[in-house]
Amino acid sequence: MLDVYSYGVLHDLAVYVSVATAVALFGYRMLRQMRPEVSWNHEGSVLSRPYGAPDLLVLAGIGLVFILSMQPQKAEGAAAAAAVSDSTLIVGMIFNLIVCAGLLLYLFQLRGLNPAELFGLQQVHWRSIMFTVGVFSLIILLTINLASAATQTWLQGFWPDLEPQETVKAFQESDGIGFKLLVVLMAVVIAPLAEETMFRGFVYGVLKRYTDAPFAALASSLMFAIIHLHVGSLLPLWMLAVLFCLAYEITGCLLAPMILHAIFNGVSILAMMFVDK
Repeated sequence: MLDVYSYGVLHDLAVYVSVATAVALFGYRMLRQMRPEVSWNHEGSVLSRPYGAPDLLVLAGIGLVFILSMQPQKAEGAAAAAAVSDSTLIVGMIFNLIVCAGLLLYLFQLRGLNPAELFGLQQVHWRSIMFTVGVFSLIILLTINLASAATQTWLQGFWPDLEPQETVKAFQESDGIGFKLLVVLMAVVIAPLAEETMFRGFVYGVLKRYTDAPFAALASSLMFAIIHLHVGSLLPLWMLAVLFCLAYEITGCLLAPMILHAIFNGVSILAMMFVDK
């Protein structure tokens, strides 16, 4: 659950992103009607042409449900709401897997699309992928850590009581091996699989189809940052997601951002275990 101030920031930002995306969709449509020869949405390695209006409606529906489901934390239930337990993590992992499976079934059964083809998984060029992952891992570990440190320093100036993410705080305070293993499973396996399928595979692909790659990367990455529900992580996560989009566009294969996501989360966990102590 969110404290009142975080709720206000994130809810308003989610609304602004939704409105900006709607305006952009209209603007790009008008541009293409005036200049039918433009095809920015089909440039690059990520396949976006198969997506259609139904996918855009599904994306809008998901965004609306998320905005309506955001609720501020009530003072009397703050301690209970903030508690992260084994069962909370398990429920979260199951939910992520259900959403991921539901999206894949929707694409395959209802839309008649091949997720493996859409996400560049039919012909995997491992040498290109691993080279891209190696280069981007270095870029991410340098830039995102600097951005995170700068953001925290800036926010502490006027928001000194801003808490870290609930799962991060629970991991740092817990002595239970089982709980820590669940966090590792969630962060290194489930989150990269589910979140990359949703945000890079679907959201980025649909937005690219109706706008272009740069706008789709910026907008989908901001959506990705918002759903983590932590103001202090907004800028670093937004930058991280943009780099994931770039790696996806370079390789044309969703495995690249999935592996990068797993590496980043794994390194973050190691830092919490050893560096932050």
